[in-house]
Amino acid sequence: MQSIKFHIKGLITSVGEIFKGKYLWFFLPGTIATILYLWFQASTEDLKAASMLESDYSWVDWMFGYVNEGIEKGFSLLDTIMEQAYIFFVITALSPFNTALAERLDGSFTGQTFEFNLLRVLNDFLRMIFVVILLLLLEIVFLVLYWLVSWFIGIELIDTIVYHMIFAFFIGISFYDFALERYQVGVFGTIGFGFSNPLSMLLTGGIFLGIYAIPYVGIPISPVIAVMVSTIVYLYITKKLPRPKSELKADTNE
Repeated sequence: MQSIKFHIKGLITSVGEIFKGKYLWFFLPGTIATILYLWFQASTEDLKAASMLESDYSWVDWMFGYVNEGIEKGFSLLDTIMEQAYIFFVITALSPFNTALAERLDGSFTGQTFEFNLLRVLNDFLRMIFVVILLLLLEIVFLVLYWLVSWFIGIELIDTIVYHMIFAFFIGISFYDFALERYQVGVFGTIGFGFSNPLSMLLTGGIFLGIYAIPYVGIPISPVIAVMVSTIVYLYITKKLPRPKSELKADTNE
């Protein structure tokens, strides 16, 4: 229940901060990436339409039907791969922007400052790539294990729900890594934190996937909201929020 309460606070606070206009420029990198992604999607749709075979002869058209079905499945697979590549891109390639957003938001609530330098940016970027690859491998292991269990005992009816929960869980961990790295928690510490707080990972990952599913606008908005929510929830989990009254008075006196 506490995790749900933290996420409600995180969402309300994040939306409030965005409407104040403080973090609007952080939507720009994702928006540019989204425009390129949507352009690629449109291009593949045009290519798929141009690849479809037709004939005026019914028997030839019947044969072409099988070929066209294979073409559609191939383009569907390509679209799925590109979607996963896009998610990987917004989490890794945009990690310097996400890190800056998380640090700025953290500092606004806790009063802490975090050192910035190019070496650290590079280290954070390489760390995020390693974390995402590790999480993808773990995700595949969990998917395969569940698939085997589902197939063996016949619970295919809930496959879609379970798959969604597995995706949400591991995506959630990746967003908490921005906070965990900032407080010098190691990569395997990130994994441990995720498995120690499964509901928070599911909720944050679910928020990302839910917003991401909104046509067009959800794609650039979802990573920013997920970073902000995970930052605030992490501060509550680690009891850095709410701040003690003594610290608030000290800040006021300064």
